[in-house]
Amino acid sequence: MIQGLIGLVVLVAFAFKGLWASALYGLFIGLVNVVLLGWTFQKANQRAAENPKSGILILYLSAVIRFVLLAVLFVLGLSLLKLDPMAVVLTFVLMQAGQMFNLKGKRRLTD
Repeated sequence: MIQGLIGLVVLVAFAFKGLWASALYGLFIGLVNVVLLGWTFQKANQRAAENPKSGILILYLSAVIRFVLLAVLFVLGLSLLKLDPMAVVLTFVLMQAGQMFNLKGKRRLTD
């Protein structure tokens, strides 16, 4: 939730400079990452109840998949779509920094 609000604020800020499409793409990449991360933690928690090693394996595989997917999305946005790199990357990075607010008060990353 916090990440989405940060993304929207950055989107509005870049819209004043005429870079709304680039910021919107950065917001899209950030949301894809957040949704995949949440889904993966849910699956890992379910599997960890049965076998802790399989839960860890899911988390490792998710990290690799998300890394490759984000790299592909960045390349598509910056190369094919010719979007402004600063707006795309800054929107994504600020959204990911918002994850720190979600972790406050939690003992484990998967809580």
